[in-house]
Amino acid sequence: MKQEETMKIGYACIPLTINARTNRRLTIKNFSEKMLLAVLEQNLIDLRAILENNEKHDIKLFRISSDIVPLGSHNINEIQWHKYFQNELNEIGEYIKKCGMRVSMHPGQYTVLNAEKEDIVAKAIKDLEYHARFLDSLGLDRGNKIILHIGGGYGDKGAAMNRFIQNFKRLPSSVKNRLVIENDDRIFNINDLLFISGEINIPVIFDNLHHECNHELEMPIKEIMNKVAKTWKEEDGNIKVHYSQQNLHKHVGAHSNTIIAKNFLKYYDEVKEFNLDFMLEVKDKDISAIKCNLIVNNMYMKLKHVIIEKQWAKYKYLLMERNYKYYKECSRLVKENCSIHEFYEYVDEIMSIDVEDGSFTNTAEHIWGYVKNNASDKEQMNFKKNLLEMEHKDKVKLYLKKLCDKYNAEYILDSYYFHY
Repeated sequence: MKQEETMKIGYACIPLTINARTNRRLTIKNFSEKMLLAVLEQNLIDLRAILENNEKHDIKLFRISSDIVPLGSHNINEIQWHKYFQNELNEIGEYIKKCGMRVSMHPGQYTVLNAEKEDIVAKAIKDLEYHARFLDSLGLDRGNKIILHIGGGYGDKGAAMNRFIQNFKRLPSSVKNRLVIENDDRIFNINDLLFISGEINIPVIFDNLHHECNHELEMPIKEIMNKVAKTWKEEDGNIKVHYSQQNLHKHVGAHSNTIIAKNFLKYYDEVKEFNLDFMLEVKDKDISAIKCNLIVNNMYMKLKHVIIEKQWAKYKYLLMERNYKYYKECSRLVKENCSIHEFYEYVDEIMSIDVEDGSFTNTAEHIWGYVKNNASDKEQMNFKKNLLEMEHKDKVKLYLKKLCDKYNAEYILDSYYFHY
């Protein structure tokens, strides 16, 4: 089997292309068995919907939200949720396996295994046990991982690393078999991670953007990946990496709004020999995953024209609101049977351009055309009022989104117009 056929590209937690989410929460004040089971039931229904939508778009890698079980590791939650929903969890797990998917979970910043205070470490261990229990309840093998950062430096990085190593030994085997560690953007670099991995024999996840922010020496990416690859065993599954790009308008380390295809392909070409799975960490979530999957999976063949046309339908109004000339040029490229690479390269270039006020107005009025026959006089008045306040473009889009939802303007709702 070719590498391109086994590699997986995915995203984290919340899709944009469907209205589904798995992070509904409960407060301690409102906690009860009835409330927990009701919220978890809806989260599981939506998890199945997300996975089915991922399969529709050939997305085989997905990070499940840590919030899927409300207060999953809190002392207040002693409910045997994994037994109550045993059938539903088993069905989801079987679907994941049938589709050849791989999932993961990533505890948040408050799960600190190397903390100086014992109560924080105890909570971290309990939280990791919860994550392992959820993946175990799906019946998935150890290739479905839990990702964790090393934690804080506490003024003595060496001692902090040693605490992580010692506290790792306290974890049950259900956690140890799934745990992988990731380099961060401030304290623990890839060399630190490789050292820790050598001490406790668990895999390392390489994050390229974190590495750009935090590294000791310049090192060729292939040299890094050769070292990382040695930390992964066959039973751990394909080597998994986190890939992201810098948002040029935000602080160092901030994720970009979308993955620029040309830059991703350059990185992919450098590391494809390692047969990696790519978790994209990006604001537009599954939209970028769809993009990268289409490009990589069709690198050596001509994609069916109808597929490019479908992608064009999703992006066209985003180009139009930047300037109608970009809309016309991309339309020409599509009609002349451009490749998927050429299509995304042009879209990425234009999406980096600021929206023009006049073009924004013209595009908003065009979108209004999809609902105006159903809209009331008051709604028309509100739309025009919002449109006059050009400094609040988001408000215009939010109102149009509300109307498109109300009057079921499927063509627009299926586009990416409201996501950027």
